[in-house]
Amino acid sequence: MSKTKRHWQASEKLEILEYYKQNGLNRTIREYGLSQTTLYKWRDKYESQGVAGLENKRKSQAHKDPELLRLERENKALKAIVADKELQLRIQAEMLKKSR
Repeated sequence: MSKTKRHWQASEKLEILEYYKQNGLNRTIREYGLSQTTLYKWRDKYESQGVAGLENKRKSQAHKDPELLRLERENKALKAIVADKELQLRIQAEMLKKSR
């Protein structure tokens, strides 16, 4: 089995799931070089979300507005800063309780 990570298109995933339904698990994973876990995750996503669940997440990120992506990154960074400050405050409060 290859160590490189393969990126499958949604149409390929759908084709593999159809093959799986017709031929079973063992034959499918041997034919396409997949793990059971990968196949089960695709199946579950397809059953819960349809074809949209099989879409590549990176591909959907590429279609977002660059300004929205920038704001999401900034928001994530700010949340990390706030969480760090909150942790510092909790540690200081614990240290004050112990020193009394």
